[in-house]
Amino acid sequence: MVRARIAVIGAGSMAWSMKFVRDLIVTQSLWGSEVVLEDIDEERLRLVLGLARRYAEEYGADVRFEATTDRREAIRDADFVINTAFTVGYANMEKEREIAEKHGYYRGIGDRVCDYYGGIGAYKQLKFFLEVAWDVEELAPDAWYILLANPVFEGTTLLLRETSVKVVGMCHGWLGYKTIAKVLGLDLKYVEADMAGTNHNVWLVRFTYKGEDAYPLIDKWIEEKAEEYWQSPEYLFALPWESEQMSPAAVEMYRLYGLFPLGDTVRSVAPWWFHTDLETKRKWYGPTGGFDSEIGWSIYLALHDIKLRRLRALAENPKASLLQEIPPERSDEQVVPFIDAVVNDKETRVVINVPNDGAISGIPSDVAVEVPVIASAKGYRHIYSGLTLPRRLMLYVMIPRILRMERVLQAFLDGDRKSLVLMLMDDPRTKTFEQAKNLVDELLSLPWNSEASKHYKWS
Repeated sequence: MVRARIAVIGAGSMAWSMKFVRDLIVTQSLWGSEVVLEDIDEERLRLVLGLARRYAEEYGADVRFEATTDRREAIRDADFVINTAFTVGYANMEKEREIAEKHGYYRGIGDRVCDYYGGIGAYKQLKFFLEVAWDVEELAPDAWYILLANPVFEGTTLLLRETSVKVVGMCHGWLGYKTIAKVLGLDLKYVEADMAGTNHNVWLVRFTYKGEDAYPLIDKWIEEKAEEYWQSPEYLFALPWESEQMSPAAVEMYRLYGLFPLGDTVRSVAPWWFHTDLETKRKWYGPTGGFDSEIGWSIYLALHDIKLRRLRALAENPKASLLQEIPPERSDEQVVPFIDAVVNDKETRVVINVPNDGAISGIPSDVAVEVPVIASAKGYRHIYSGLTLPRRLMLYVMIPRILRMERVLQAFLDGDRKSLVLMLMDDPRTKTFEQAKNLVDELLSLPWNSEASKHYKWS
């Protein structure tokens, strides 16, 4: 009997796919499962399939891997459909950023980090999310749809409202609490944490050490050690995305809003005045200016390329030991624990994006929130009910971010080009309606946006 049939859409994302393969293979309770890897890039698909099969064989795991370029064939009769596809591509995204900068929008448009959306209005991503969901409805109606591709907030909420699929979104920014504990010198064995918010807008709502509230330890660190830390090699020479969690930006957001931000939150919903130029970004996010600065993003792309080259070299060297190169230790990603919980009916705490349904006060039930839940064969149940976030945080961060999500979805569902322009009118860099309109029109005139241009009409 097959333990689970898992379809991975966008499996050509080699670095993520191999992390998933490793997590699955070291989880013996899921042995006997079948994984169908799907991607339109045949070369990458071939490489990932070869690596996955070799890793399973070297570990001695009973997990079978197949590959196809036919999305519908991958989804057919699946128990879980994982969507990790980025349909726009980095090259196109960078071109759109250049155009936005020409119109006066430093580092592009979006939630401080324009790559979250993958193109103007997130059109291609949202359309693809729906297309996969429609295939799931037809070919695997009982499957869980696990959304990993950005924008997770907009995407999960869209699928919850517009389809019948069982959808959950997943991300890993919430794991920032571990960095907080490390910098504070706490033993993770005694740390407990809960977080709540929306994707890329998640906050530390409970933080304890040895059963005691650990927020006072954060306060003491800020008062006595933060300045020293920001001058230390640990901070100054860290990778851009690793230094942000305990950066001046994170501390200032804690002071402003009353809870400590986690992961991507430190950038994606930070005040706009943290992002006016590179010098300002360096003040708040360290020497590189953070992940989304021109320096930080270049570092990310370079390291991403190095990682892909390494995986290609491994794939082309059949004598290389994959277990030595990719140690068989499960990561903190939530995909495999969620699948394991559902398949084997193990009550497991996971942090995922699900309908609010009263978990956080003041947020509509049909908005996807990122919160801890208990997953099992029955699906999941909320841990929190009626959680109250600080009022200032709700008014200046949560509600504005939810409103932006609603605007993105309204523009997408209605094909409303004017709404795309009006969203930019709230950007402090916008000086005139014509500036915003000209940017939207130019972005939609690009060859890869031809379908989106037809979709978004003036009304």
